[in-house]
Amino acid sequence: MERKAKRSVALVAYPAGQRAYFVLVRRPDRPGEELPGVWGLPAASLAFGEREEEAARRLTSQKLGCGVRGLRLLGRGCEDRPGYRLEMAVYEAELDRACPQLPAVPEDPGVTYYVAWRWGSPEDLHEALRAGSLCARVALEALR
Repeated sequence: MERKAKRSVALVAYPAGQRAYFVLVRRPDRPGEELPGVWGLPAASLAFGEREEEAARRLTSQKLGCGVRGLRLLGRGCEDRPGYRLEMAVYEAELDRACPQLPAVPEDPGVTYYVAWRWGSPEDLHEALRAGSLCARVALEALR
């Protein structure tokens, strides 16, 4: 039986003009959440008919309160999860403002909004990798 595919994008988002660190987000720690409480990359599932680049721009606007410039594909990966096959594309880009601004009130109950953000480095993705994060694995392979 073929598994349903869930297409997603994640983003390595740098401050403008530098590449020493990037945005990490903390996922909510609530029942039913994938990777609860883990610090990792911002990510979003593609809407029907949406292109990856469009999803990456939507995720930064919707979840980080900013925009991005210079989107570039870093890598791809896929893995089977319970009930579906996750297909992940990881992009990198620069933020169009100094810092993200997480929304105070989540707009869409079907979207995972983050509870905190901070600057991080590739080493900071190892916790997410150990927790089973596909986007952390793809990003770490690409950033070596």
